[in-house]
Amino acid sequence: MLPLLAAGSLVALAAAGAVIFAVSRSPGPAAPAAQPGTGPVEAPTQPWAPATSADLRTTWSPPSVTTSSTTVTEADLRDQVSRDHDVAESLVGRWLPQLSSKAAGLVVNGVTYDDAAVLADFRRLREKYPDAFMVDSGDYRNFSRSGFWVTLKGQAFSSADDANAWCGQQGFARQDCHASRLTHTGGPSGNSKPR
Repeated sequence: MLPLLAAGSLVALAAAGAVIFAVSRSPGPAAPAAQPGTGPVEAPTQPWAPATSADLRTTWSPPSVTTSSTTVTEADLRDQVSRDHDVAESLVGRWLPQLSSKAAGLVVNGVTYDDAAVLADFRRLREKYPDAFMVDSGDYRNFSRSGFWVTLKGQAFSSADDANAWCGQQGFARQDCHASRLTHTGGPSGNSKPR
């Protein structure tokens, strides 16, 4: 008996659903006639799609942190020397102002230089003197020690005194700028003149 009652309930529910559907689909006497141009506007529908990165707006991003000593390496200094090689070679045997000479571990005025500080020093000088270039002291015989990154001005002078005079005119301290002559032969004697 119980299965029969359940089957009858299902038939009644189905019939009620059909009546509701039919009533909702048929226009009733209260439904106004549609006027041209005033009927409902159907919005086009699009299938759902997940948001793309272009749809999202970022309102906050974490600050970027840069640590110079981990981003600049000796390889970066060697790359700079490589880029400046042709300029340096074109000035071999000429008197030039030596603007800086730095090495990793060198302490100058309380600053301990690492590769990042050496490159920053070079870039600061190049910004002021666009013809500045860098050499590795081990590539030339006029330097007394290897292992230094040397910045020179790419302007040749007729004498060591003229190069030193330029250093003084630019306001360099005596120990920071002096005449130097790049060479592949000989040694420091006769190829460097302090102020």
